[in-house]
Amino acid sequence: MSCCPLPAPREKYAPSSRRLLLLAGLALALALPLAGPVKARPGDAPDKLIEWNVSDWPPFFVFRQGQLPVTAQDLGGGAIDGFLRLVITRLPQYQHRFVSMTGARAEVERKAGRGLCSPSSMRTAERLKERFFTPAMPTLPLQLVLRRDRLPLIAGGKGSVSLQQLTRRDDVQGLVMSNRQYGQALAQWVKPAPDSNVRSLVAPRAGNLLAMLAAGRMDYTLEYPMIVEYHQRQQGRTGDLVTLPIDELGEPPLGYFSCTRNAWGKAVIADIDGALRQVARLPEARQVYGPWMSEALRAGHQDRIDRFFDQRARGGPMIE
Repeated sequence: MSCCPLPAPREKYAPSSRRLLLLAGLALALALPLAGPVKARPGDAPDKLIEWNVSDWPPFFVFRQGQLPVTAQDLGGGAIDGFLRLVITRLPQYQHRFVSMTGARAEVERKAGRGLCSPSSMRTAERLKERFFTPAMPTLPLQLVLRRDRLPLIAGGKGSVSLQQLTRRDDVQGLVMSNRQYGQALAQWVKPAPDSNVRSLVAPRAGNLLAMLAAGRMDYTLEYPMIVEYHQRQQGRTGDLVTLPIDELGEPPLGYFSCTRNAWGKAVIADIDGALRQVARLPEARQVYGPWMSEALRAGHQDRIDRFFDQRARGGPMIE
């Protein structure tokens, strides 16, 4: 038995009100695209864009007038940025953008998937988990830096110093930059420990520690002689700080270019590796350290630099 037909539902809005609502909805739908596209996440790096993480680190990398580079033409004031410009000119298929982040911030961004490349990286087992690496150039040796008036106390008339012995003394204090890689050969001696006089400090640039050393805030640090000489020239106090070779340091490690370890980085590092092999054939590559390299350093390391670029120019891809 069928029931009586249900009464027609009452209209919630009057016809005129419904028309107004429909018109308002249509206007809203048309207006939405005007809000602009959704911004890409940091990890969604375009395939043909390389973000280079660089820092003002003279004389290796020099920001002209203290400004972050905008184009590749702004590079060339220092050793590594001049070398980077040679590489970039052989990567015309990419757009190039420059950013400046601390090492800790860059690692956070890489872990979040952001596509970043660095033209000055030290390769470590831990970093291999987050980045691809390809060898770019030989580095020069780090040395112990101290004030000239502390030479008798620290070196005792010797021409070099044992970092292992120095860090165990209780009459001196060493200071290094935290989160900086000093190389595998020195890692165990620059790591703060209860039986070590080494302490670490977060510093935005090497010049901060050198200024502290000159002011007597500590007795020694580690740095490249080129940076020490540049810093002293800028301060107009050449000769206050001196450098000494470190006994435990053998042949200096290689310097690498590195990129985020993801699908984007795998493709980019392959192209960078190819560009580096092309650059290795250039005479300019062998003079990467140019006028900042002392005659003593040149005599001790130019043959090693030449051998590296000879092998890199003739060899195949080298990517880890």
